[in-house]
Amino acid sequence: MRLAILSDIHGNLAALEAVLADLEARGPVDALGVAGDLCEWGPQPREVLRRVRALGCPVVQGNTDRNVTISDPAVLRAMGKTENAIAALAWTRSQIGDEGVAYLAALPFAHTYAGPDGQDVLMVHANPTDLETPLAPDTPEGEVVRLLGATTATVVAFGHIHVPYVRAVGGHLLVDAASVGFPCDGNRSAAYATLEWDGVWRATIHRVPYDLEATAAAFIASGIPRPQKRIRALYRATG
Repeated sequence: MRLAILSDIHGNLAALEAVLADLEARGPVDALGVAGDLCEWGPQPREVLRRVRALGCPVVQGNTDRNVTISDPAVLRAMGKTENAIAALAWTRSQIGDEGVAYLAALPFAHTYAGPDGQDVLMVHANPTDLETPLAPDTPEGEVVRLLGATTATVVAFGHIHVPYVRAVGGHLLVDAASVGFPCDGNRSAAYATLEWDGVWRATIHRVPYDLEATAAAFIASGIPRPQKRIRALYRATG
């Protein structure tokens, strides 16, 4: 059994297409999943949403997917969002339209892939408890156990922090697939993860170079607020 997990595309169509091409070149998978944060931040939210939906695979909701569905600025301010962030969320909503917003709002929190011998894979965005708290590579084991909650899945696959890693904790394998569209580990290449079963689950993080110049040009053409700041962040690949 072979699974592929993508996460944190963030409206970067060039990165998404490069990852999908790389995945196809590596041979078929039994299942594909997207662990949230589809549209917000990048220059092509509408196109990315259309491409993800065409995959016909399980998709779970990320924190920015939820944020895009909130149109009340007062609520967003209460969540700590700046005026610039609120303007960017409004721009993203205008790009994907009411139907796209409804799709994001209806996304589930989690999806479970039934694995061999009951060794299931749980896909979430940040952790099995909430959409925000990071499961970082150095999160203390006690905090990891708390965030894992009552999950019995052998593998927990997620994104959110845009930093790839694989870590075993308390009988669970944590697999951070990182980010397709906005890596934050100093490596500009898009990231995704595959999981393969050979009696146990084994995880591999893949890095895929893509045309950053195309994404930078898309930012300039998009009309998104403050595109140059986003382009600089994309090239720094450090958040």
